[in-house]
Amino acid sequence: MLVFYITKPFLVALATGAIISYLSYPLYLKILKRVASKNLASIIVAASIVFMLTVPFVIVIGVISKEAYKTYTSLSQHNLGTNFMKVVCKEETYWTCKSIKSFVGFLPKDNLDYYMQETIKKITGFILSNMSKFLASIPSFLLNFFVMIFVVYYLLKDGELVVKRIRNILPLKEVHKQHVFQRFHDVTHAMFYGNISVAIIQGIAGAVGFLLFGVSSPILWGFVMALFALIPYFGTAIVWLPAALNLIFSGYLQDSNTLIIKGCLLIAYGIFVISSIDNILKPKLISMNANVHPILVLLGILGGLSLFGFTGLILGPMMLALLMTLVDIYEEEKAELEKYF
Repeated sequence: MLVFYITKPFLVALATGAIISYLSYPLYLKILKRVASKNLASIIVAASIVFMLTVPFVIVIGVISKEAYKTYTSLSQHNLGTNFMKVVCKEETYWTCKSIKSFVGFLPKDNLDYYMQETIKKITGFILSNMSKFLASIPSFLLNFFVMIFVVYYLLKDGELVVKRIRNILPLKEVHKQHVFQRFHDVTHAMFYGNISVAIIQGIAGAVGFLLFGVSSPILWGFVMALFALIPYFGTAIVWLPAALNLIFSGYLQDSNTLIIKGCLLIAYGIFVISSIDNILKPKLISMNANVHPILVLLGILGGLSLFGFTGLILGPMMLALLMTLVDIYEEEKAELEKYF
C-alpha cells in the first residue's frame, strides 16, 4: 500500500513510459546494432521521442497563435462585439440582415450587441481561466514528462530483464503466459497504429476539405488536424470548426454569399466526413487488428480516458482485453478440471 501511494502521482507517467518503450523497442534494437552500446542507444531513442513530441507541439502552438491573433485583429477592426448589426447589415435587403433581425425578435432583449458582448466575455473568461490552470500545471507536467522519459530510457536498456522477471512471476502455465503476452502485444500495437492511422486519414480528409472550400494552407492545416485528432474530446473539430466560422464571418463582412455557403458546407463536411472517420473507422480498425470486440474497444477508450487521461486510449482497451484473456484461461482450466470430477 505504501509503494502504491508513493508511486500514485506518477502512475500515468510510468504507464506511458512503459508503453512508449515497448513500442520503440524495435527501433532501439536497430540502433543498438550500429552503436553497440545500450546506454547510447537508449539515449538516442529517448532523445528522438522528446524531439517527436515537442517539435510538432511547438509548431502547432505557433500556427494557432498566429491565426488567433489575425482573427482577433480583424474582429477588433470591425468592432464586431459592439456594432454587430451595422457590420452585417450593410444593406437592409441583404438576406443575412433579414434573417438575423427575425431571430433577434424572439430574444428577451432586442439588442444583439448585448448578447455578443456577453458571449465574448464568457469566452474570454473561459480562455483566461483555463490558461491560468494550464500555466499552473506546467511544473507538474514537466515533472511527469521527465519521469516518463526516465522510464523509457531504463526500460529500453534493461527491458529484457524486466520482461523476463514479470514472466517468471506470473502464476500461469507457460502456454497461458504466451497467450497473455501475445494479447498485450496485439492490443498495444492495434491501439497505437490504429489511432495513428485514423489521425492520418482525418488529416488527409481535412486537407482535402480545406482545399475544396478555399481555406488557405490546406496541407499545413491537414497536418495540424492530424495532430489534434490524437487529442481526446476536442479532436479535429478544434481546427475545422474555427476555419468554417471564419469563412462565415468573412462572408458577412464582405457581403459574400459564396463564403457563407462554403463555411456552412465545411461544417457539414467536418461533422459527417472528418469526425465520422474517428467515430466509425477507429473502433472497427482496432477491434479487427486486436481481435477484441468493438464494444470492449469503445468502453476501454472512454473508461481509460476518464481514469488515465490521454494514456487511457491504450491502457483502457488493454486492461479489458487482458481481463477477457484471463477469463478465457479460467474457462480452459475449469474445463480441464471438470474432466476429472
